[in-house]
Amino acid sequence: MIKKKLYILLLLFSVHCFSQKNEIGIFLGGTNYIGDVGPTRYLDPGRYEGEKVEFGTKNSAFGIFYRKNFNNRIAARINFNYANIGSNDNWTGSASYRKERGKSFKNKISAEFGLGIDFNFFEFDLTEDSFQMTPYIHTGIVYLRHNALHYPNGINVARKYGETSSFAIPITIGYKIKPLRDLIVGFEISAKHTFTDNLDGSYPQYKEMEIYSQKAFGSNLSQDWYVFTGITLSYTFGFEPCYCPN
Repeated sequence: MIKKKLYILLLLFSVHCFSQKNEIGIFLGGTNYIGDVGPTRYLDPGRYEGEKVEFGTKNSAFGIFYRKNFNNRIAARINFNYANIGSNDNWTGSASYRKERGKSFKNKISAEFGLGIDFNFFEFDLTEDSFQMTPYIHTGIVYLRHNALHYPNGINVARKYGETSSFAIPITIGYKIKPLRDLIVGFEISAKHTFTDNLDGSYPQYKEMEIYSQKAFGSNLSQDWYVFTGITLSYTFGFEPCYCPN
């Protein structure tokens, strides 16, 4: 019995000794879409032309995240995001044939769950009081829920006919600083390569919709992308590492 208690105490002590700082934070930024409708600029966050913009309808994203720092270079990140995306063939920068076609869409990413790994290019020590900064990269896997869209016959504005889900691979670059001991501020650009070609309604998948929809258009050889560009703000907490005796 005593031996068992000693093992439990040793385990708890080891967990305490090797625990690192944790972070919880928020993301706020703009979005843009790259696919078969509208311009194909890689960075065009928050754009919404040709319409009256109401609060909450702009191409924007908001999220929360948790980051577990294993050491000064590597961390695991879990995040949840909500976003609006949209595009229009009539926007500046669209190809001439798209402007003649004149299609447009709005879509809502009602839930985006991500799990991935961050890698810091420089040492980023959360336990130090001194100013810290580093560029970083991130990748992993994303699960997203979004509206299923189609274009009814004779209508160039996409309509929702259901909800669906897909996966995406994020490719993220960022830069973060630690101006205070427990506060981290960052800026990041995250391009998400999805496994769907219907964020814009160009390739509806349900056969029963074919008799009501225009035919699929664009290229189904490459899936849709969407990009988040914005800032992060996080607070650090948890045990600081200690040096255990041999």
